[in-house]
Amino acid sequence: MQELMTAGGRPGYSTNEGTVINAVRRYGPVSRADVAKLTGLTPPTVTNITGKFLDMGLISKYRIGESSGGRRPLLLKINSGLSQLIIVNVRSEKMMGYVIDPGLCVHYEESENIKGLKEDEVLALLLDMIGRCRQAATVPVPAIGVVVRGPVRPEGIVVFALNIGWKNLPLKCIIEEKFQLPAFIENDAKALSNGEYYYGSVKDAGSMILLKVSHGIGAGIMFNGRLYRGINNSAGEVGHTTIDIGGPVCRCGNYGCLEALASEDALVEAVVKAVKEGQVSLIPSLAGGDVEQVTADIIYAAADAGDALALQSLSRVARYLGIGIANLVNTFNPELIVISGSIAKVSHHIADTLKQTVRDRAFESCSSVAEIRFSTASTANTLKGVADMLFAEITEPVWLSPR
Repeated sequence: MQELMTAGGRPGYSTNEGTVINAVRRYGPVSRADVAKLTGLTPPTVTNITGKFLDMGLISKYRIGESSGGRRPLLLKINSGLSQLIIVNVRSEKMMGYVIDPGLCVHYEESENIKGLKEDEVLALLLDMIGRCRQAATVPVPAIGVVVRGPVRPEGIVVFALNIGWKNLPLKCIIEEKFQLPAFIENDAKALSNGEYYYGSVKDAGSMILLKVSHGIGAGIMFNGRLYRGINNSAGEVGHTTIDIGGPVCRCGNYGCLEALASEDALVEAVVKAVKEGQVSLIPSLAGGDVEQVTADIIYAAADAGDALALQSLSRVARYLGIGIANLVNTFNPELIVISGSIAKVSHHIADTLKQTVRDRAFESCSSVAEIRFSTASTANTLKGVADMLFAEITEPVWLSPR
């Protein structure tokens, strides 16, 4: 059997063993027959491997499942007591820390407001939060995961996270030096895409592109169950594709980027500008009379109340998003497009315009087979997605190495 390398660089476990434990962890409680179907392995191979894992204590018997015509199957699940991971999600205005087990049960969580903090203050708070999470863990912690907004190099350097001012920050090295544990740094859209694919409603899709639209815009590209990363881990920066060469300046320095036209920050900026120019709207009163306090959620509330400015502004965002998605559909010909992030909360206001724009601008042969869905589970699926990545890439080699 082909051997993989463990995290320490030594010959470790077989490809089939890694495939089986991934399937049990991701889909459990699951029967041996379903593991065989999911992995393409033969039933005898699955039986042999799962028997070994039961002896090792890596998986456990859950219960007897329902019969589909034959003998009732034994359902298996991952042993949730194997280890716990520390995950920190650094968002635009909030930082959330978790301790999570292989069954994706959260044992501890906390959050801190980071709005207005300087980049060094955010880093110090991150390290403190990791320390508190480590103290809260009840079993050994083999790795730490951090989710950030913006591109991340393969060596764990945050290229730029404009929301908190980090640029070329060697975050992996900083964390590993302080805590003496492997660290895994991941882009938020990629983590969310992995979580949505395996733990959302997308499990049967062969190809998926997830577009995360909140303060900024990012994307994750999944083909055949694998995340496409590009040559240096930067694939998916859809927010910085040019939609209008004469458009507004983007935070990245270019003009007319999708993010500068269709993100929540762009929506707020456009609405505030219209109000200051005299357009009548409910929005100022919802913001307490101070237009500088307008947020995307206030605009969404105004739209639900039938406010013309809010509805017009969301329609414009939907058209720009539709153009960006049409480009993705033409380029990748995916089976499924998922729109997630905070914008999904107003799918009832933007879905029709967005989908019509895609139909109008994409090749019919591509758009006719691409389903477009919205998902509001971005926070939960981001956590699940990055935890899944850590268990697969860092922890499972330790579990499966010869003892």
